[in-house]
Amino acid sequence: MIKQLQSRIFLAAQSVLFALFFLGYSATQGQDLFQDDPNFDRIPQWYINQTQSQQIKAAQVITIDDYDNFFLGVDFAESHIAVNPAAPTEFFTVFNTTGNHGTIDGYNWFQSSVSWGASVWGDPVLAYDSLGNLYYENMYGSGTIQGCKVAVSSNGGQTFGTGVTAIAGVDKNWIAADQTAGPYSNYVYSVMTSSSGGNFSRSTNLGSSWSNTATFGTQGLPGMMVCVGPNGNVQGGTVYVVTNGGNTFSSTYTFYRSHDGGSTFQLMSSQNFPNYVGTNVNGRHSVENMRTRPYPFITADNSYGPYRGRLYCVYASNQPSGNGNKPDIWVRYSDNEGASWSSPIIVNDDDNTTQHHQFAPAPWCDLKTGRLYIQWMDTRDCPTSDSALIYGTYSDMGGEEFMPNVAISNAKMKINCSSCGGGGTPRYQGDYNGIVSNSKTSMSAWADFRYGSFASFVGYMPDFAMRVYPEEKEITYQDTIWAVVPDVKLYDDTCVFTATIGDPPTGSFEISYPLGNTLTSFPDSLPIVITVDNVPLGDYVLTIKGEGPNGTPVHYREATLILDDLPLPIADFIAEQTVACTGHEVQFIDQTQFFPSQWFWSFEGGNPSTSEEQNPVVVYDEPGTYDVTLFAVNSTGFNEVTKTDYMTISVAPDMPQGDDVFACLPGMIPALEVTGVGITWYDDDELTNVVNSGNSFETGQTEPGTYTYYVTQFDGGCESLPLMINLHINSQPEATLDPLDDVCDTEPIFELTGGMPAGGYYMGPGVADNMFDPSVAGAGTHEIAYVFMDENMCSDTAYQNLVVNASPAFELGADTAVCANITYTLDATAAGAASYLWSPGGQTTASIDVDSTGIGFGSQEYSVEVTGDNGCVSSDNITITFQECAGVDEISGLQSVVLFPNPNDGVFTLKLKSSKRIKLDAQLLTASGTEQYNKKGIEVNGASEQVIEVKGLQAGVYYLTLSNKDGKLIRKVLIK
Repeated sequence: MIKQLQSRIFLAAQSVLFALFFLGYSATQGQDLFQDDPNFDRIPQWYINQTQSQQIKAAQVITIDDYDNFFLGVDFAESHIAVNPAAPTEFFTVFNTTGNHGTIDGYNWFQSSVSWGASVWGDPVLAYDSLGNLYYENMYGSGTIQGCKVAVSSNGGQTFGTGVTAIAGVDKNWIAADQTAGPYSNYVYSVMTSSSGGNFSRSTNLGSSWSNTATFGTQGLPGMMVCVGPNGNVQGGTVYVVTNGGNTFSSTYTFYRSHDGGSTFQLMSSQNFPNYVGTNVNGRHSVENMRTRPYPFITADNSYGPYRGRLYCVYASNQPSGNGNKPDIWVRYSDNEGASWSSPIIVNDDDNTTQHHQFAPAPWCDLKTGRLYIQWMDTRDCPTSDSALIYGTYSDMGGEEFMPNVAISNAKMKINCSSCGGGGTPRYQGDYNGIVSNSKTSMSAWADFRYGSFASFVGYMPDFAMRVYPEEKEITYQDTIWAVVPDVKLYDDTCVFTATIGDPPTGSFEISYPLGNTLTSFPDSLPIVITVDNVPLGDYVLTIKGEGPNGTPVHYREATLILDDLPLPIADFIAEQTVACTGHEVQFIDQTQFFPSQWFWSFEGGNPSTSEEQNPVVVYDEPGTYDVTLFAVNSTGFNEVTKTDYMTISVAPDMPQGDDVFACLPGMIPALEVTGVGITWYDDDELTNVVNSGNSFETGQTEPGTYTYYVTQFDGGCESLPLMINLHINSQPEATLDPLDDVCDTEPIFELTGGMPAGGYYMGPGVADNMFDPSVAGAGTHEIAYVFMDENMCSDTAYQNLVVNASPAFELGADTAVCANITYTLDATAAGAASYLWSPGGQTTASIDVDSTGIGFGSQEYSVEVTGDNGCVSSDNITITFQECAGVDEISGLQSVVLFPNPNDGVFTLKLKSSKRIKLDAQLLTASGTEQYNKKGIEVNGASEQVIEVKGLQAGVYYLTLSNKDGKLIRKVLIK
């Protein structure tokens, strides 16, 4: 602790000296070199000139209240961070202008440099592709900003290739890489404000070269952003660009999307989301004299979770809106690629939020989980709102709901940092921070003013606090250090602990984890046991590492072990009982001090009579009084103790007699019964908890399960060995029977189904061997039961009604013969009929008239299906034979009919004679009833002749019918 305090004082002193240096420098030269144009977010020129000789300092862990932040050194604010998607512990962060910091293991940080090949102006940003290539972008230019260069590293930022010109512009850039396996995998995209709009460029060859593919005229204010999302099932199929334009205090976000890897873009919408952030000072947004701006930070969900494809826009804006109020953090989302947006959702959850500043947000959407992380600056912990912590949260609900906000930084910082070395009014103190995640946790990077300088910090969220107890321990042979997680911030995963000690000059340390090396609930702790084997006396450092399941978050703590001489053992022991019965086990427990390693026991009258176990179990077979001796040894020497007449043994009775009991709910639960004397019931095998006495025991148990009891009997002052007896209460099985469909009484026998669980049987009217016969049951509603019995002989019955519907009742009668000139009525009228269908003919009436038309002389079968209003169907059929009947008097008034010639070739004369005026219809039919000729209304009054001419007839027999309302006459015609 003293060393940590000295380190912090030293750091603070360094920071003050650094800040005073910059204050002096800016006072003399800054006014000539830094023109604070409110339409640009650049860093002071004097600082760019000065940082070339800045000294690099090693990273340190700053632990406050058991939480770690990582202090990486002093840079010039404005941070961005990236993580290797293939290596969750490989983070890299950059700060203005070339403050480069990386870690391979998530804890130990290194610094590296880049050969840019030009003067760089800062606004550094980073992106990893899916292959683990790291892209580092920085603005460059000679005398003024000309664009950006990108340098690429393939080893986590330890070394970089030479910077390549990526994009042209004059201010504020951003970068994104396609981390998916889609068609544009590992494409890298950059945007930047230009002198007239905003440029978009891309690299399709891992950063070797870049090409500008789009320019957006809507870009006018700093804050142009780019990100990658899916296009339906196409990974990385959508590239998003948002521009920032319009009025500084009511800026317009314009959203574009590309479905071809950035070759072309479509405008999706323009939105006026933000207003002021804090106060208008000299045309800039200002919070406590720190310049800021409502950048439209965008990120998209590339996961295969429920919100895949959702696009998020995160920004700060005053609430209520208007100059001089205090800002909150807002998120909106779009599920149609930016065409329309949700209502604003506030991210910060502080009470009385209008009294606090929340600003400078940074979001990230996890590639694998879709979890939306957001961090920001927050003054809720300062009554005067002039000091801030870095806060953060996440959403697993697509940005619609967020977890409780937590502080990521572990110390407050005064926002108006006059000693930090920024310039302008409001002062430049960094325009953005960064956050990134690796599926288990996120890491934030930010500029921290706690030391009065632009300190570069990173920290985990979710995270766990960690300490060791004790931090210093005297140890002679074996002792315990505890790894403690006293608190967590949104952390709900596993903590894995590993302890190490440097190799001693001689001997060795053994480290063990008697309760395992993981914690899954918090707060909690676990013991770490250290055993010493011939190690020289002295101080040794135990280092304990705590980490998440993928290696992050990760923290280290140290404990000092002070080795001392091991004293001689002091032998001692106890027995769990010194008065026992024959045949009973007696547990002896070693209580020797100073870490014995060997034990030599002697048991007078015992079985066994000797033992070398530390805690032996002994049975005494004969009654009596007996001595016990223990000889204990450790690495220093030995010691012996004898306890005279220590054990008193009496004769034990036999166990009581009884059987297990089985019961089914919801029936009565019977009592447990045993035979014996002095009966005592226990519910534990240690025989410590008495639950009943006597031969009968009403347990009171009513829930399903197996309940085990241990029963002893006392006789002659000695307790028997226990009888284990079980009460098995079995749940009633739940039988179900699906609803049964209505059937008709004419349906055949069928098998009943729908009863569950399988293996039961059916009962009810018309049921035999699980088969149902509707004709036996008869029409009506019948109750069908399904009975199921399980392996415990417990049963349940389910019931359903089965309705048997009566089919329509009717008869067409017996087959019959009629004259061909007669019309015959068939009647299928049935009570409760809903529909009729006749065949042939397709009539749908209850009755039909039939005649020989289309049939001639011969037979015809007629059938009908009658459907009742209950859906049941009955059918019947009848065959009618049409015969030729003699006599022309079948038609009233017709006296004679002469047809000649017959046979003929289709032309013949019909000579008619009547006793009165009549009209006839003539029809010529084939033998199968197909019409070949038809003439209506032939008038006959006395004698009449009609020539009938039908050409093209094939040779054969045809029938000529003459008919009117009074009757019908048929004559055979032969065609040759």
